[in-house]
Amino acid sequence: MSAATITISYELHPPAQTVNDAQGLSTSKTLVHKVELSPESAGLEAYYGALRAAIATAKDQLGNELTAWRDAVGKAELSKETPKTLKYDADEEEEEEEE
Repeated sequence: MSAATITISYELHPPAQTVNDAQGLSTSKTLVHKVELSPESAGLEAYYGALRAAIATAKDQLGNELTAWRDAVGKAELSKETPKTLKYDADEEEEEEEE
C-alpha cells in the first residue's frame, strides 16, 4: 500500500493590482503532505498520531500562505483610501464620541 497523503489545492482571484504587488505569492497552489506511517507497519495508534501531525502541518502552511495574501490585499485596499473618505470616517468617530 502506498503512503497516505493530504492534498490541499487553492486558486485565489485577488484584485489585479494586488497580484502585481504581491511578490513571491502564487494565486494557485497545491500543497501535498505525506503521512509518514502506515497502519500496517506502525499500528493504528501511531498511524493516527502521524495523520494528526500531517494535518496540523498542512493547516499551518495553508494558514500562513492565506495570511500573506490577506495582508497583501489589505495593504492594497488601504492605498485606495482617499483623504475625503478618511475625513468622513474621522467625522463619524467624533459624532459617536459626543453621544
